Formats: sequence, C-alpha cells, structure tokens
Amino acid sequence: MGTHIIVFYPEGKCAEAQAGETLLSVAHGLGVALDSACGGQGACGKCKVIPRLGKVDAEKSPLLSPDEEKEGYILACQARVTGDAVVEVPVESQRGRLQILVRGEHGLETGAPEGPLAERIELEMEAPTLKDNVDDLNRLTRAIKEQRAVEASPGITLPVLQALPKVLREAGWKVDALVGEMEGKTHIFGLQPASERKPVYGLAIDVGTTTVVVQLVDLETGALVGTAAGLNDQIAFGNDVISRIIASEEQSERAAALQEKILETINRLIEELITKHELEREQIICASCAGNTVMTQFLLGIEASALRREPYVPAARHFPGVEADEVGLTIHPRGPVRVSPAVSSYVGGDIVAGTLATGMDEVEAVQALIDLGTNGEVAIGNKDWLVCASCSAGPAFEGSGIKHGMYAGPGAIERVEYDALSDEIRCRTVGEAKPRGICGSGLVDTIACLLRAGLIDRAGRIDLGRPTRRTRVVDEEPGFVLLWGEEIGREEDIFLGENDIQNLIRSKAAVYAGLSILLKRVDMKASELEQILVAGAFGNYLDAENAVTIGMLPDLPLEKIRFVGNSSVAGARMALLSAEARKRTEHIAAKMTNFDLSAESDFMEAYVAGLFLPHTDTSLFPSVMEKCAERI
Repeated sequence: MGTHIIVFYPEGKCAEAQAGETLLSVAHGLGVALDSACGGQGACGKCKVIPRLGKVDAEKSPLLSPDEEKEGYILACQARVTGDAVVEVPVESQRGRLQILVRGEHGLETGAPEGPLAERIELEMEAPTLKDNVDDLNRLTRAIKEQRAVEASPGITLPVLQALPKVLREAGWKVDALVGEMEGKTHIFGLQPASERKPVYGLAIDVGTTTVVVQLVDLETGALVGTAAGLNDQIAFGNDVISRIIASEEQSERAAALQEKILETINRLIEELITKHELEREQIICASCAGNTVMTQFLLGIEASALRREPYVPAARHFPGVEADEVGLTIHPRGPVRVSPAVSSYVGGDIVAGTLATGMDEVEAVQALIDLGTNGEVAIGNKDWLVCASCSAGPAFEGSGIKHGMYAGPGAIERVEYDALSDEIRCRTVGEAKPRGICGSGLVDTIACLLRAGLIDRAGRIDLGRPTRRTRVVDEEPGFVLLWGEEIGREEDIFLGENDIQNLIRSKAAVYAGLSILLKRVDMKASELEQILVAGAFGNYLDAENAVTIGMLPDLPLEKIRFVGNSSVAGARMALLSAEARKRTEHIAAKMTNFDLSAESDFMEAYVAGLFLPHTDTSLFPSVMEKCAERI
C-alpha cells in the first residue's frame, strides 16, 4: 500500500492518493470536471482518461473501441492507483459548465411579499417604568404584535433571549427583530440595534437531480436580486437518484457524503451570490427549497434506501421546518429553512412547487404539467382535483446513455436541422462553442429530422439504403453521422447510433405512456386538455414540433403547448414570499392523487405502444404522419 501523487491535466490539479483507490474517486475528490453518468459502476463509458506518465491498474472495458484502446484510453472508474501518475482528461470526458435554466417564464414571476417566510420588523418601544414594568420579552412580543396586527405571540430562540436585555437597553429600545415562520408558528431568531439596519434577503432553491439553482430575493420588495446555478456535485455518485441511493447503501460514509455534496453545491452558489452582491452572510435570513423526494431526503440527511424498494415509502411527505445551521446552509444560522412537501416517493416538492407556480390548482380548465428530466413527472388537474405520476424517463434527456451525448454545456449540440436534398446538417451548440457532443434537445431534433427524411423507420432503425453518405456502420452498429471529425478538429465523428436512438425512444415512450395512463384514469383525451405546460431545463429548450413528431408530446395544436421554464424555483420563490402560497403547497400535496405506474396493469402496454415513432397507433398523430408522407 502507500500514497502516490496523481496529476490531472489540462486542469493541473494534483493530490495524494492511496494505492488501490480508483482514478475516478481521486478526480472527484479534487473537483476535477470528469463525467461519470453511472456513478462509477463501469456502465456508461463517460469517464474516459489517458494515463500519460506512470502506471495504473486498469481493467478492459467493452465500452472502449479498439481505436480508443490503441490510443491508451481507460475508464477512470475501472482504474486503480498503483504509483505516481499523470492523467489526461480528454475534452469529450470533461464536464463543462451547463446551460442551466434559472428563471421561470411566461407569468411565473412573483409579486410583492405577503407574509414572507422571514422578515425584519422595525420596532420602537417605550422603556420600562415602575408603572409599566412588563418583562423584556413580553414588551418585545407586544410591540411585534402591534406592528404585525396579529394575535398570537411569537416564540423566541434562546440565543436571542440571552442577548435581549443588553441589546434593548444599549439600542435605546429601538431595534430590528428578525421574525420567521417555523411549523406554522412564528419565532424571533434575531435582534439588532436599529442603527445597524441592513437589507435582508431570502433564498429560493431548486434542488435538482442534475442542476441546482439558487435565487437571491429581496424580502421587502420581492425583487429577484441575483441567481447562481451549477451542476449538482452528487453526480459523482451517478446521474440518477437510484444510482445515488445504491451508492449511499454501499458504505455508511457515502450516505453522509451525499448530503455533504448537495450542501457543498448549494453553499458554493450562496457564496457566489454573497460575493457578487457584497452581502454579509447574516443578511440572508431564510430559504425556501423544492426538490424531488429523494433529493429532499438527501438534503436533510435522511436515509433513502426505502425509496427504491417495495412498497417505496418515503421517510415523510411533509418535512419539518429547520434552522439553517441544523441542515448546514451557510446563511443566518437560526434562519428558517422550509422544504416543499412531497406527494410520494417519486413525485416530490418540485412538482408541488411547479403546480403552485403555474396556478393549475386555481383554474377551472384542466391542464397537464410535464416536468421533463431524469424522473419525468406528470400532473393533470384543475382547482377541483389533481392526479400525478412519475414516469422514470431515465437520463437520456440529459445526454446520458448516448455515445456522444453530454449535458447542455458549452459545445453541446442543442439544435439540429437536416436538409435531405443537399444532405447537409445545420447545428447550433450551447454558447456557440466548438461541437463536443449532443444534448437532449439536439437528440430530439435529430431523430425528428431522420424520421421525416425517411432515414429511420418507425422502430428507430437506420435505413442504410437511402441516398446519403451520412448513414454508415461503426463498430457493427448502424448510425448517422451528425458532424465529421475532420470538420470539427477531432479524430472521431459525432455519430448517432441505433442504440442511442433506442435510448431516447424509451425515454419519450415513458413520458407519453405516463400522460396517457393519467388521462385514461380521469376519462379524458389529450385533445380535451386546455394546455400542456412543459417544465424543466430540458423541456424549455425543446422544439415543440419535433417533440410531437417523435411522440413525446401529444399531437395537439402547438399553441396549446406552453414552456414554463423552471417552475420548481418559481414555486419555491412564491412560498418564500407568501404565507398563502405556503398554505397552497400543503393543500396541493394533500389533494394530489398519485398513481404508481409500476403497479398499473396497463402501463406496460402503453409504454410498449410508445416504442415506435411517433407511436404504434398512428391515428393519434395525424399531423406527423402527414408530414412524413411528404418526404422525398
């Protein structure tokens, strides 16, 4: 055994590593931007590296092509430290900065505060006298009640009570009290002289499986001051929540590490906002969070193993309010932190927050909300009723499970157009950077283009007989060349194979089947929906027509499909600023009926029917079939 020095370039990061430790573990410990969709299980082939100096003990992998093996590629998760080494992380394995959707859109913005989760109350009291010798605490709470015009007296935290006599007298009875809501009750958690008055802020946090968004909000005006977003550091343990639960079960320290990673992500984003806006940490006095059930339990440090085993029971659906230092958020240590309630194991607070933000729960017309991401949740309803389900769409929408797939970071192909007459491809990449791979929205565009051009059949199989130089067989797999390697300065073409197409077809089939089953349970047809609201980062960058073409969304007039952006963070912000919104989230979670699709007898039939382009029943997609009939 012993320790060895491992250097990763081009980042130039180095660290001591124990003999036998995997290169992937060393890289993630250093914060090296090395992709690993499967969390180190050797199943995704994303963590390709090249040892340039020194030696490592590397297992062979069928995920590496013969050419890659000749060039010295290995999988970092299957390579163990045996001595000092210098390791290159090639560009295709680098996890760049993501294009992250940070704001809700189209009417999801919030207004002025009406009962924020926490607030600063400016107080001016009379000093006690022999005739008015009420104790300090009652004097303070009396003043707060008068100022807020409420009956109930707030509680008080012990540190504030301990400081109360001195602060009141030294401030001449002119103070600012920080008052927050905890479990439906108000409590005083801060007190300072009025002379030290500074603006106070709150945070709205979308705790996403792939990305995390933190918004800084002015608690007096409701204005959005700033936004910070980044990749969830838990990706080191896998792209999806199941991989992370499995990782947490393998070793007890990994369960703690999963909470540590999400807190590191959030706190890094908080620090970014504090630095940019020149704030003191204690000026941020509360936080409202929304995330799926698994992410919520990880955030709160709750063991999550039961969520992946029958009968799939969460630790809780309604989570207690906590103080920031209890959960580990680096804001005012005693500021209240609220987590949006969940509905079931796989329909969480993000969908509840999204329902709140879109107003589905308050309108007469029936709408559908589809959050397109790794989990793929669907909700349908109106002011009278709500039903929901999790579709388990899988990570293909995020580019995982695709040979040249990647997150929506710089260089990811996000838009594709194909001219069948000229055999030319037009692509747009995130940040207009040099193409590195393809992300989810680009995959949807490509498959829709290939279907319309007749280059793939309805089962997603490549037609090698069509008059195009772009269809070819690579490593015994038929596929389509999006970009030639020599055109973009790399040895390997960016290639979409039949297996890649099948992965996306499976994901879109799960989403469409989930929506179909919910509609069936409420005795409705898709055409009866007033609107389909598509939420989530992936959904926001979709081309609606192409999503319909491949059968991901129903064949409805495009004006009925509305992209609502990050509805989770929009709902979290509403709950941050409004007591009524917080009550609504509890009501939404309580009245939403969940359908466990794995227990629905006809779900598998609906899913299999969706494994064709656009669907087995072509009568459901008349506009798509008409356009496909017009192909050259």
